[in-house]
Amino acid sequence: MKYILKGLLAVGMTCMVLAGCTSTPQKSPTISTPHGQRIYIPEEKITIERPIQQKTMPNSYRQWLMDGENQSRARAYERFLEQNNAGNIIPSFELFRTARDWDRCGKSEYMIPSQEVWRNQLPTLKVFKYLIASKVLTDFTVTSVYRDLPLNQCAGGAGSSRHLFNSAIDFRIGPANPQPEDYAYIEYTKFKLCQFWSQYGQSLNMGLGLYSSGQIHIDTQGYRTWGPDLTRNSSMCHF
Repeated sequence: MKYILKGLLAVGMTCMVLAGCTSTPQKSPTISTPHGQRIYIPEEKITIERPIQQKTMPNSYRQWLMDGENQSRARAYERFLEQNNAGNIIPSFELFRTARDWDRCGKSEYMIPSQEVWRNQLPTLKVFKYLIASKVLTDFTVTSVYRDLPLNQCAGGAGSSRHLFNSAIDFRIGPANPQPEDYAYIEYTKFKLCQFWSQYGQSLNMGLGLYSSGQIHIDTQGYRTWGPDLTRNSSMCHF
């Protein structure tokens, strides 16, 4: 990962000067997949910048809203976020996502945190707001936000997971099943995230982690970074 990010450094500096950027290096590169496989990327398919992703509300979320008091509780949380300048940053059908293993764990795909922890998410959402506005993040999907204790334990979350306190956001970059032409964009986005964390992370008390699944974690509960082995040594920002 370190040498991939270093290799993208020259492209990154150019993109910070130009409004848009499509990279066509002189030599067609190879890129490592999340599993370490080296793949060939044709030059003409390397697109570093992408337009903001358009999202569609899934039917599963519509059905969940109709169950019990979910809709009224969801609206109350949304109003709270709007009143604190943190609304409409992430679609509610992603903001309420619990964990990718919800089905295996016999839990709900969506969950509204208790009101006592609503405020915990404000700093992290505002970091996300900046990342989207500055186009550091464009093509992404939020996969996990708040989890209760039973689901967190079943999903293999840490005992002190920030998800338990509604102060963390996990997401992936690009599609769920990346194609060869997606990897340059994914790696460059990671590079931009690391730049942001290096420059602003300490002042924002920001944590930035990459898991072996390819999911990326952001919180505002401590300035730190980690990678698949849960240490700084494997962090995507350790270069």
